[in-house]
Amino acid sequence: MNRIAFVGTDRQIHVIDGDGAPARRLTAPLARGVEGWSRYSHATEAWSWPSWSADGRWIGAFSVEPSDNGGAPSKVRALALDGVHEAEWASASGMAPIYLQWHPSGQAQAVLLQQGEDLVLGVLRADRLGQLKVIENGVPLFFNWTPGGERLLVHSGTRGGEDSRLVLRDPLGGGEDVPLPVTPGSFCAPVFAGERAVYVVREPGDPLSTVVTSAPDGTGSRSLLARRGLVAVVAAPQGLPFVAVSHAPRGEGTPYKGVDRIDLDTGEVVRLVDEDVLAFFWTPDGQRLTTAAVDSVNNCLRWQVVDAETGVSRTLGSFWPTRDLLFFLHFFEQYAGSHSLVSPDGTRLVYAGYPAGGGQADLSAPPRIYVKDLEDPEAPPVEAGRGTFAVYSPEE
Repeated sequence: MNRIAFVGTDRQIHVIDGDGAPARRLTAPLARGVEGWSRYSHATEAWSWPSWSADGRWIGAFSVEPSDNGGAPSKVRALALDGVHEAEWASASGMAPIYLQWHPSGQAQAVLLQQGEDLVLGVLRADRLGQLKVIENGVPLFFNWTPGGERLLVHSGTRGGEDSRLVLRDPLGGGEDVPLPVTPGSFCAPVFAGERAVYVVREPGDPLSTVVTSAPDGTGSRSLLARRGLVAVVAAPQGLPFVAVSHAPRGEGTPYKGVDRIDLDTGEVVRLVDEDVLAFFWTPDGQRLTTAAVDSVNNCLRWQVVDAETGVSRTLGSFWPTRDLLFFLHFFEQYAGSHSLVSPDGTRLVYAGYPAGGGQADLSAPPRIYVKDLEDPEAPPVEAGRGTFAVYSPEE
């Protein structure tokens, strides 16, 4: 069974429980909590960014009630799949929701919020509901849990760029910060391939950024390759010793120049994709990469799937993305490890958007949730509902 959670055009969270099953709305006008966690979910609330816990039992999401002055607090909630049980983990006034990542145990969540022009990284705990522990402020601000969830590796900076840093934090305990003795280069989120951290550094005066692997605390570092511009790194799943890497020489918002696969054991670099891409991420089985690129013929985007061993690619079709999906693709390195667009068995891709063609999207029609068979690229995508963003459960 491949479950999908998606944000419907009604801005509510919907779930598809399996292949061919109809979508059902998970958020409802009234939901009763358990163990004293009573909360009300009004249908007028707008929900966003559903994220599955690692065991597939809960969906974390943000909700915001509409208000005349836009000052309603952002709430972080956990939803059970029965549509009845719900817990409010925190309420943050004056902050807009951006991103949520579960702790591997499901007992904590790291959330990214925007407050004015600043970004705020906070941590929530299931045993301390209502308490948002702020652990970092900065712009930019990216992060990932270490594989066991003991710490967070945080990449943050300032708008002027003069105080960028990588630091290992213990947000759930009392351990001291461990600043990594490097200057971060131009990249987004640090990632983990097994127990190894992979990130990007740059020496003062060097025009190139270097992809580096090390222990989470920065010891035992080893350089892998150097590139100019904004570097993107995505780690293979299942503890595989690979990362996919690319670079945008002209910086943020411009295309990445192909995709390379780096073997972290041997340092071998293999070219997998030659064409420009906007985003790329691994399938959960680690066998393939899915890429999004510009389709200049139809003036939209195009999906492709690439064999991670041979580099053989197949076109899946073209589409117009929703605004939420476009945001996901822009920051795909951060979202790739926590919001999977590909089913756990690596056979299906889910996405939100509009049919391609005609030079521009027909925004008068509601966007659809589509499921594409990666095993049969010629088969048309199957419409699964109406919505703006969708994500697969990590559990089959």
